Amino acid sequence: MDYKNIILNQLLNKYELSKSLVSNSNKKIILKLEKMKEYNIEDYETKKIFHDTVFDLERKKLILYSWKPHEKR
Repeated sequence: MDYKNIILNQLLNKYELSKSLVSNSNKKIILKLEKMKEYNIEDYETKKIFHDTVFDLERKKLILYSWKPHEKR
């Protein structure tokens, strides 16, 4: 699965549905991983790949992400 596209598409969808699109506000668009069906906390490998993808997107400055203490490497 291409988690990068899944994350970015979901963020874009949330942005397009928000008031930020029409009002030019600087409001943050928040996407919670645990609410995403693709994010499987029970499967270690999937979770690791998902986290690696988030780290990569963050490193490229495409997103900002706040990690919960037990999630961060």
